[in-house]
Amino acid sequence: MVGILACVLLAYVLSYALGSWLDDRLPQLAPPVPTVDGSVLNGSRYYGLTDGGTADTILPADQTTLLAFYRYLDEGGSSAYASWRSARRALGQTTSAFRLRALTVADATNAGRYLALLLLIVTGLLIGGRAFRETSLLTPVLYLLIMAGTVWLYGSLSAPLYFGTVVGALVLYFGGLRAFLPIYNVEWNRAMRPGLTLCVFLLATMAWRGPELVDYWFWTSPLFRFGLVLTLLLTVFFHLNIINGVLTNAKMTGPTRFFALGMPLGFTLATLGLFLEFYGPAAGTALQQINYELVALPPATVVGFDPDAPFYLAIGGVFLLALAGIGYFVQKIAR
Repeated sequence: MVGILACVLLAYVLSYALGSWLDDRLPQLAPPVPTVDGSVLNGSRYYGLTDGGTADTILPADQTTLLAFYRYLDEGGSSAYASWRSARRALGQTTSAFRLRALTVADATNAGRYLALLLLIVTGLLIGGRAFRETSLLTPVLYLLIMAGTVWLYGSLSAPLYFGTVVGALVLYFGGLRAFLPIYNVEWNRAMRPGLTLCVFLLATMAWRGPELVDYWFWTSPLFRFGLVLTLLLTVFFHLNIINGVLTNAKMTGPTRFFALGMPLGFTLATLGLFLEFYGPAAGTALQQINYELVALPPATVVGFDPDAPFYLAIGGVFLLALAGIGYFVQKIAR
């Protein structure tokens, strides 16, 4: 109970700090004058600052179509959705590749919404039907399928690199827990279960008005940011609490438990960083491709990122893996 209350307090502090940081960093993340370039960041800013795009400015048809989509995300309702679909049918294609990708993502809203609702119902039935038995070998597969389905839906059913990166990281981390630590099937299943908390939260949001609602509310709603941060903190807290209990039952001391958890985490970060570093024809291509698939940030912003960021991630993962492995086995030898 103390941990839950601490998560609530920390979530409030972090969400407030995140909102303040975003307000301070927006001039660097996006152009000073908001525009509808296809990214959710710029589109939501333009929609909010121009009162839904009703300012006395004549915009190209593809931009007004995206603003109609943001009106649906903001207001909801059948009339807003019908206006957005009518504008989309009248538009056809666009000359901007990034705005075309944004329109493709928006086109998947209805399918993503109903599929998210379906997956949410299936998850609820599995939980209520006690399908996640801790002794079953099928339980980890069910957990990973639900997590993978949530990731695929968040990518609007058309983000292969993002999907492969996130699902690969989940497989590496949970596989590393089983490979590096004295965790058996029951404890392994128990440690994966908190991941459903975040999945249910995201699926419920996506089932409301589609996958893009998650990004739109992240940029525009402090209450949603608080809920997202709180859900993420609770997921991590319960997962680490379960892992700590398992390692405590294995007669491990505090330093040994700390080093033990660093091994699967370091292994995951190292592998993920190397994959992103060598993906594509040049360094940094993977970050640009993921942003293109999710249309989260303006393309110019992502181009300005350090292209060697995945390499630094890989180096940090290797260092963490080596340090944790040495510390873990030194502690075992000392005992």
